[in-house]
Amino acid sequence: MLEILSRMQFAFTIAFHFIFVPLTVGLIIIIMMFEIRYFIKDDDRFRMLSNYFSDIFLINYAFGIVTGIAMTVQFGTNWAPYTVAMGEVFGSPLILEVIAAFFLESTFTGIWLFRRHSLSRKLRLFTISMITLGTMLSAMWIISANGFMQHPVGAVWDGSKIILEDFWELFFNPYTWHMYVHNHLSALLLAGFVVLAISSWQFLKGKEEHKHLFELSAKYGAWTILVAGILLPITGNSYLDYLNVVQPDKIAMITGLTSGGLKTVVRISFGSMVGLGSVFIVISGYTIIFFKKFVKSETLHKIYIWLVPLPYLAIIFGWMVTEFGRQPWIIYKIMKVSDGISIVPVSQVWFSIISLVILYAILFIMDYVLTISRIKKGIIEPNGGEDNG
Repeated sequence: MLEILSRMQFAFTIAFHFIFVPLTVGLIIIIMMFEIRYFIKDDDRFRMLSNYFSDIFLINYAFGIVTGIAMTVQFGTNWAPYTVAMGEVFGSPLILEVIAAFFLESTFTGIWLFRRHSLSRKLRLFTISMITLGTMLSAMWIISANGFMQHPVGAVWDGSKIILEDFWELFFNPYTWHMYVHNHLSALLLAGFVVLAISSWQFLKGKEEHKHLFELSAKYGAWTILVAGILLPITGNSYLDYLNVVQPDKIAMITGLTSGGLKTVVRISFGSMVGLGSVFIVISGYTIIFFKKFVKSETLHKIYIWLVPLPYLAIIFGWMVTEFGRQPWIIYKIMKVSDGISIVPVSQVWFSIISLVILYAILFIMDYVLTISRIKKGIIEPNGGEDNG
């Protein structure tokens, strides 16, 4: 029971945190696209779109930080043996994530939040580029830790803990980079759907004078989905070829050579992810080819608003393949999940789960209300007046 509850708690905590991570990682890249166009063309439409979607980014970025704190605390409370074992490996990437990534993105995010309306085009692009760089570096260091859990390299097990021997081998772990590319493409695809859905809502209920702006953002959203949707299976095939070498048992689960229990879950999750990926390419391709029809179709606008959960589902299925596919190992072929759990009273774990559910329900409502409220307000000038472009 203790193992099941501890795993449930961590799964719930990290899944909730991951509502915000891929959205902000992908959205900041699209915002940077708008800023590049604004810098090159001096086209004010892209400045207004950048400001608008930046507000949505900032709201979700803040909630991502809050939920990430709870996630890290769990390593010491519910997974102490695992934390002791992984201390040396976790230490380097995570301290670099804080110093060389989070400080970078948070500093420039503060500048963007409070001063972006008074910055020149050059400084706007520089600031958003630093936020994007910080976000990408942050994800890289976090994924490097997970990549080691999937394929341990650059370190040895001494019987009680892992001793880091070669930091650069850890950093250049091929597993990490396969995961990193695949995760970023999926984040871009998700952000493209969010931009397309918000644009669709603006076509339905937004102000008439701003709809020309959201025609632009809808095109960017659709093209982002299409490009990411095409690249995902290409990079995914390379990822699978690598897995066949380092995690053949995971490939056996995916292909159905073994069955039952988690193996069936992995196979179904993989098939669902691939199937949704095909749907995404069709949707984005249709939107681009028949864009004028899309702009005028209220039915399509309503449908596209409700499509946003689909990329989230695809991402969840992908992570289910990644994590369930290496069971029963928490560190592949070194430490089992059951050996990494803290020995604490079951009642305490129940209390923490219930507390987290209540807290996260409140946070979700807050994020939803703030995000939807900002979406509905539309394009706003810095002085509070509306910008007609």
